[in-house]
Amino acid sequence: MNRRPLTVAVAGAAVVVALTGCTALVGHEPLPTPTRTTAATPGPHGSTTGKSVSSVSLDPPALAAGTVVTETDLTSPSGKTSVHVQVVANSRGTFDVHLSGYRTTNPQAMTIQFSEDVPKPGDGPDQRTWGATQWSAASGPPATAKLSDAGTRPDFLRSVSLVPTLIDDGDGSTPAPWAGHVLAVAPLTWSVPNPYPNLAVTVGAAGPGAYGVVQDADGRPSTYLVAHGDDLTTVAKRFGISVAQLRWLNPAMETRNGDWILENTTLNLNPAAR
Repeated sequence: MNRRPLTVAVAGAAVVVALTGCTALVGHEPLPTPTRTTAATPGPHGSTTGKSVSSVSLDPPALAAGTVVTETDLTSPSGKTSVHVQVVANSRGTFDVHLSGYRTTNPQAMTIQFSEDVPKPGDGPDQRTWGATQWSAASGPPATAKLSDAGTRPDFLRSVSLVPTLIDDGDGSTPAPWAGHVLAVAPLTWSVPNPYPNLAVTVGAAGPGAYGVVQDADGRPSTYLVAHGDDLTTVAKRFGISVAQLRWLNPAMETRNGDWILENTTLNLNPAAR
């Protein structure tokens, strides 16, 4: 019996965004040319997307290879399915996922994935996940999977979950009602050092490449709504921080054509809210 696995969405690749930020803006100064450029980023299957995801951090590796930065037991509410999860620094400056002790009373195709949110068992698919790794009922989970798409600072991820993978047997049968829904979820506590413990964001004047709107909370800059034509370098300069710091504050931020930030994106400016 042939089975076709559902394509797993990783690193926000399933998010469809209308890009309007690369045309001339009538009534404003001409858009600046970005002062930084990056190569096109490989897509989830090795294709080139022309998209740069900021989780590929500019910071150097912070931890020695083999350092465990978070671990948990991921167990379904019934206790019938569980797996032990460790996230471990590797020699490339990113992180791997070590899986052990997997057991289940109902072998089936499964996906493990990481998320910025903490879903509940029974929730439907999350379209923005990281480190999604799938296995078949026959094989069980791999001993090691990659979390490289979360970059060098994966502690923005709040949870890890198990999702039975939706499959098509090709026989016209109805899929199991739980397929594609969260089976088990566990929150994550990280031990990744803060690379910028004294980071302070200041607000400078708006201008070409940083025309967006700043929102305050308790008298401090909280968020920034990206305007048409904003670019990474100019936005970072407006707030008195480096591009690496802006990326750290916004690990899921996406750019297009090198340095353009997606218009109408809301960026975080508060280190405590990362």
